[in-house]
Amino acid sequence: MNGNNIDQVPIRKVTSSERIQKIIKEFYDEFGCHPAFVARVPGRVNLIGEHIDYCGYPVLPMALEQDILVAGSLTEEHKVCIRNANPKYVSFELEIKAYDDITITADKDGKPFWYNYVLCGLKGALEHLNNEFSSGVRLYIDGNIPPASGLSSSSALVSAACLAFLYAQNATLNRTEIASLCARCERYIGTQGGGMDQAIAFLAEKYCAQYITWNPLKATKVVLPEDASFVVAHSLAEINKAATNDYNRRVIECRLASKILALSPETSKDHSVITLSQVQKLLDKTLEEMVTLVYERLPKSIYTKDEVCKMLEISEEEIDKLYLTSNTRHITEFKLKQRALHVYEEALRVEEFRKICLQSNMNGKSNGSIHDKIRSSGDENEILTRLGKLMSNSHESLKSLYECSHKKLDLLVEISSKLNVHSRLTGAGWGGCIVALCPNEKVKNYIEKLENEYYVEHCNIDKNKAKSYIFATTPNYGAVIYVNQ
Repeated sequence: MNGNNIDQVPIRKVTSSERIQKIIKEFYDEFGCHPAFVARVPGRVNLIGEHIDYCGYPVLPMALEQDILVAGSLTEEHKVCIRNANPKYVSFELEIKAYDDITITADKDGKPFWYNYVLCGLKGALEHLNNEFSSGVRLYIDGNIPPASGLSSSSALVSAACLAFLYAQNATLNRTEIASLCARCERYIGTQGGGMDQAIAFLAEKYCAQYITWNPLKATKVVLPEDASFVVAHSLAEINKAATNDYNRRVIECRLASKILALSPETSKDHSVITLSQVQKLLDKTLEEMVTLVYERLPKSIYTKDEVCKMLEISEEEIDKLYLTSNTRHITEFKLKQRALHVYEEALRVEEFRKICLQSNMNGKSNGSIHDKIRSSGDENEILTRLGKLMSNSHESLKSLYECSHKKLDLLVEISSKLNVHSRLTGAGWGGCIVALCPNEKVKNYIEKLENEYYVEHCNIDKNKAKSYIFATTPNYGAVIYVNQ
């Protein structure tokens, strides 16, 4: 990898930061040698556009300061040695000759072992390299992204492992290519994600969010309002989306909805149409028109598997093979209308959010007169209100139509609303975090109120410990390789 090419993952000199120096020391203590490099991949918070990336629609995330670090060195043996800075995570070693040698397993409860996410990254890298590699690797991992928080800790781990192995083999990929590769890697764990987490991990820029579009993958920076901060608060409800079928169930419900919406003599047997965005393009309709079409073609609240098969004129065996996943084939009822409505309306909210940010950036260019400053202040209040309402509407849709919220997330959103702060769940849902849009002058008071009313009073957590579950954040930069130059 050539870090001098702007399209490739940057290669920088090892910094004196405490975390980088700590992982270098711990690597040496563990393996008796210094690492050749440290790969860094950030977590992310999605500002708006939830559960629509795998439907083909743009999303608007930003990278976090929190990250996964992977220190690595090469070994002559075709072997991978995996260690974690956290002693609760067991060590793992495996001889590797080909990507087929790597199998992804789970514990008795169906939850993947932590190192499986590392193996996903290695398996995808080996497949990309056609099993042509010269060295094994020692990998030492440290992360400060809260696990099961909806901040992309698992995707960052998969991506960091893939990046580390490719760098160790001196492979060349640009940032877009490796983001797409890492999105495919995570599917080895069984999650049918859409690629948002990996895209922002590699394409993020400091001080701005990214408007990410697909086919081809592209990131366009979005400058956010200067007088507001995004505050992330953990609900303390954790869920591993690879351990349940909740996530994949929503994916296949969207697939089935797209097939029914596209029904016509010309397209009914076209199995390539499996996303709601493909249907929109096929029918040449606006997002608003697609919302109307959902009500027309999917009027029922629940569709049975038998009904769906009859509508698509396929057998149960065919629906299982073509559209369902191994952990969703037993499902007999689907909520197609609700899922499609959320996707099309959320896609509309993303476009409106981006449009408001662009207008805000253009309107913010004043000549510095007192009148401009007064007008700008009023405009900014209106802008934050408009953006905030989009976030609140997004949460309500995720709660009622997509049914992926959690009572703890809803309580955080409710407390925020009483403080006149708009917020929404971020990430897959069913637990994890909310993200709130908060005027800068309110941030300190807002955080303190959440600490008291949610963490101390509701969760019975010590005030000092509560501070670790909530933070204000600004957009950070994407993946980097650190080396001793």
